[in-house]
Amino acid sequence: MWLAALPGVFLSILGGVLTGRFGVKRFAVVGAAIMTAGSLLCSTAGSVGFLQCSRFLLGIGGAMVLVSAPVLICQWFDERELGGAMGFYGLNMPVGTIAAFISLGLVSQRFGWRTSLFLTTVVDASALLCCVLFLKEKKAVSSQITGGFSVHLRNSGIWILGLIWCLFNMAQIGYSTWGKTIFLTYGLSGGSSDLVASLLVAGSLATPLTGFISDKWAGHRKLFILIAAVSMTLMFPLFPYVGVGSVGYLALILGLLAAFLPPAVFALPETILGAGNESIGWGVLNTFQNSAIILGPLSAGYALDVLGNPSPIFFLFAFFALLSSILTILLRSR
Repeated sequence: MWLAALPGVFLSILGGVLTGRFGVKRFAVVGAAIMTAGSLLCSTAGSVGFLQCSRFLLGIGGAMVLVSAPVLICQWFDERELGGAMGFYGLNMPVGTIAAFISLGLVSQRFGWRTSLFLTTVVDASALLCCVLFLKEKKAVSSQITGGFSVHLRNSGIWILGLIWCLFNMAQIGYSTWGKTIFLTYGLSGGSSDLVASLLVAGSLATPLTGFISDKWAGHRKLFILIAAVSMTLMFPLFPYVGVGSVGYLALILGLLAAFLPPAVFALPETILGAGNESIGWGVLNTFQNSAIILGPLSAGYALDVLGNPSPIFFLFAFFALLSSILTILLRSR
């Protein structure tokens, strides 16, 4: 998994700069084409090394798409509509994850892993076709760029926002990755452990609603980030102490409260950097998101090995959320 995320750590900011220079459609089409090629090569890999290289290529294309796609939303929606729009955009992770687990798992069991990977090639090729046929930019690229790219990269606000997004994802992804292992030690069955571990991400299905709510107070988006971050800080330490029959309810409530954060974070790059400079902001956010994909499970797994007791891991997740809360208080936007 980390091989696909690694290119996003090093290439996303460059991708944001290039998106601002050459436009969303060009960059997204090239990215989707690289994704398609990477998926196809994965499905035909004859060795582990070739498979790893193919996953890395897939990650390059994915980073290009994830940097450029949200910029298009910023073009078509004004600041007071961005929360709801980004809430719908935020569905890509939970919906894609659920669809992949259900469909690819069944296909792999029946037809083999190569067929499941080839199916992802078909999906990527469909995305490429949609980019070519339907993707339309609202504003001319030349009219969007205001100021130098280096000026915006020196804006501390976008880096603080990126750290907030990173710490949130480290807690969420760490929980989702190691949740099953932890809940099995609590006496839950394998199926129940899977369910409880997935509920935090499943709460992200509420992001269109939470995004719409944040639009009603568009000038106070920090408040919604704080709601999510403080809720995670206070609720993660409760998991070792609630009854086994209650951890599912606790995870679901936490997932719904955490859903306030992504739409608010996604709407802020334009506020911080100014209209037309969102691509740089999304380059920073995607850099930190891919860092969290690697560091979240890694840090939690290391803590599990060192401590030998799964319960303190929830305090690690709470610590990530606490840091996110503090940074939110420090965040200043335009």
